[in-house]
Amino acid sequence: MPFWRDKLVKIAYHRLTRVDIRRMYKAGVLTVEEVYESYTEHGYNERDAKRMTDFTVQWALPKHASITRSDILTAYKNRMITRTEADSLLGDMGEEYFHRDFMLKAVDYKRALELTETKIKAIYNLYKGRVYDDNKTSEELLKLDLPTEEVESIMEQWYYEKKAEPTRLWTTAQTIAFAKAGLITKDRAVKELQVIGYDTEHIDIYAQGIE
Repeated sequence: MPFWRDKLVKIAYHRLTRVDIRRMYKAGVLTVEEVYESYTEHGYNERDAKRMTDFTVQWALPKHASITRSDILTAYKNRMITRTEADSLLGDMGEEYFHRDFMLKAVDYKRALELTETKIKAIYNLYKGRVYDDNKTSEELLKLDLPTEEVESIMEQWYYEKKAEPTRLWTTAQTIAFAKAGLITKDRAVKELQVIGYDTEHIDIYAQGIE
């Protein structure tokens, strides 16, 4: 049998078109290896057949499975991947080094800014709860490397916010108990009841119970 007969037989069969290859891979009829072989049958060299195979695999992915630049940056920001991994993934998407470095530095800055804001809120809660006094609060803010002018501005704002808060009052039960125990005078107890909002009739009744 002449050596060229097998080749003629192969030529006689219709090859899968590139559209067929993509659709059949997406449908699960062809494997990745078979996709590669199909492209080599179209005359692609090893490098280009590999590229066409990679393209087909990416094309066949469902839309929700596609990884975007935003997905990568979000994953890095949330510490799901390392900086090196994020840089590599962005590079695979075709991003130049300058752009990759800029984007990752922007994420680093934003993450550091959010951490600083969280620390400021924590310090504010301790100041508002009177766990920190003015000096301690200012000291903790300066540890965050904030400009002195910024710390002074924050302290001024917090001071007036705390000053504007209503004074915490004793409850009726506490007031009566303190008076009966001799911790406060009867006159002081009457004033406390007035501040709470009792009228004269109710105050007189409570006062009789103190005696």
